[in-house]
Amino acid sequence: MGAGAMGAMYADHFSRAGFRTLLVAHGHRPARLRGQPIRVNGHTLDAEVVDPLDAQWEASAPVGLVIVAVKHRQLPDAVELVRSLVSRDTTVLSVLNGLDSEETILRGLRQPGPTGVRPAMEVADEQVPLCIALAMDAEREGNEVRYTQAGRLVFGHRHLMASDEAGPDCRLESVRDALTRAGLEWSAPDDMPHELWWKFMVNVGINQPSAVLRAPYGAFARPGPARDLMTALIEEVRAVAAAEGVELTEADVSRWHAVLSGQPSDGMTSMHQDVLAGRPTEVDIFAGRVVSLGRQHGIPVPYNQTMLWILHALDGAAGASA
Repeated sequence: MGAGAMGAMYADHFSRAGFRTLLVAHGHRPARLRGQPIRVNGHTLDAEVVDPLDAQWEASAPVGLVIVAVKHRQLPDAVELVRSLVSRDTTVLSVLNGLDSEETILRGLRQPGPTGVRPAMEVADEQVPLCIALAMDAEREGNEVRYTQAGRLVFGHRHLMASDEAGPDCRLESVRDALTRAGLEWSAPDDMPHELWWKFMVNVGINQPSAVLRAPYGAFARPGPARDLMTALIEEVRAVAAAEGVELTEADVSRWHAVLSGQPSDGMTSMHQDVLAGRPTEVDIFAGRVVSLGRQHGIPVPYNQTMLWILHALDGAAGASA
């Protein structure tokens, strides 16, 4: 679900590995995607474009895995599209940024529609495990998607597993097998909530200043004002995380620095790409969330407040010129 850079990259991996791969779209998008197929690293993406809301389309087999790769503002509509694909055997992985996409997906799938439109669904928590995507560098321009690093998917249970809870997990094992077969790297840590907060810290620290400064990864990998700004934003996340019961340590920060050093020096974050393209940013789920948590816990977060003001202003300017 989602034909942007990340969605197309993942779809291409599964398709080339022999999986039946569906690219889900609605409205004018199916015809556009069929008429102008996406090309990934120079070859045409071989995926079936489907509209689950089209009365003429009918699933011929159960869907085992749904990967949601849209922008956060598109998530409610995306959930409506994929709900007809979801059965008790379906696992949904969200590669969206932020802290809350899995909750939004579960809530949307379980929410009944108007009488006679759609009933509430029985979707278990474990069908939507926590997931983050790391270290990919996919970019899309027009119908061309290019990447040099597919990165790694990190996923696992929605709560910290106690030692006596460990045991076989057929659902997650199936996802691991599918990713391995598709040539995608993955890991499944025990403390997935901590990993989700770590990724949130990274996004807040790098996406926002890269968008404001129009600066590539390399500007933050070396000492200087850009790196200092990134560090200040990260420290505010660490403060609100601690108030939420999550400890983000110096080792977590060093781990991010190691990842950053491996990124292409001229590579751009997704928010940097959004600003250059005049698209709305995801500042509300980054700085907006930090500011909200800071207010809730009485923690000053001036750097994220400033990011919120600046990026809201840029979003408003982009909307006015559209």
